[in-house]
Amino acid sequence: MRNPINLFRSSRAALALLLIAGILLAISFPIFAGGPPRRSQQQISQERYLECTEVSGDVTYYKNGFLKQVQRQAKVGDRISRPGEGIRTGVNSSANLATDNGIANSRMSQNSNVSIKNLGRQSNGATTTELRMNQGQLRSKVRSFTNPQSNFKIQTPTGVAGVRGTDFIVIVKPNGETQVITVEGLVAVSGGTGNQQVTEVVGAGNYTIVKPGNPPTKPTPFNGDARVSLEVLPAPETGKVRVSGVVNPINSVFLEGQSLPISPTGEFETVVSFPPQGILKLLVRTPLGDEQVYELKFPQ
Repeated sequence: MRNPINLFRSSRAALALLLIAGILLAISFPIFAGGPPRRSQQQISQERYLECTEVSGDVTYYKNGFLKQVQRQAKVGDRISRPGEGIRTGVNSSANLATDNGIANSRMSQNSNVSIKNLGRQSNGATTTELRMNQGQLRSKVRSFTNPQSNFKIQTPTGVAGVRGTDFIVIVKPNGETQVITVEGLVAVSGGTGNQQVTEVVGAGNYTIVKPGNPPTKPTPFNGDARVSLEVLPAPETGKVRVSGVVNPINSVFLEGQSLPISPTGEFETVVSFPPQGILKLLVRTPLGDEQVYELKFPQ
């Protein structure tokens, strides 16, 4: 028969081990003991972000969570800081995004979607600002970096535009085609397939086009001309007309509010129903925001 004193000592030792194990578990998994430790004020202040400094019209803040997507009307002061957070603009709407360190201001045009890919700060003070843009138009004015390791990039479905201090515009068409126009400075634009990536450096007053699976085109001078050559003819279908024309391929064309695809040489064509009021409105918009409206009148 075992000594009852030894049994008592063994029980106390086992209890002590259980208590120690419980403490270790609580330390290793704080989520089970009231959640993770709260971030300090210093950590919060050092977190990088982009802030909405201006909102006009239908603008949405959204966050892609693990289980669901959160979205609501955006407002001035909203911040996006982590992958999955973004800002989306609707028809006739716009928003302005400013970086936390004042390095850049970006203007979102209508029907645009911009989200965070990566925001970082290195121990030497260098900052990384990488955004995703799936559609629309974004004009960014980026001042020169004091740290040579800092960068500012915009990734689109077909390419990446990176700058170190410039004024440039990125446009993503519905088919994924990307256009990059440099207003001031230099922009390095990369695109291609897999490991076959090609980079073109686009200087001030020039633009490049990146189609899906293709490298950027050679930089071409941008003249900002909103003129169009138009032709309107009856279509084979009864009650319809064919509208075709030629514009500067860097421009956008809208017929009755609908965006029309444009070929690399600036040609477009569409067939629409005969307008009830006898008038069709065609709008040409340059990347700098200049617009020209044309009214196509038909006899009643």
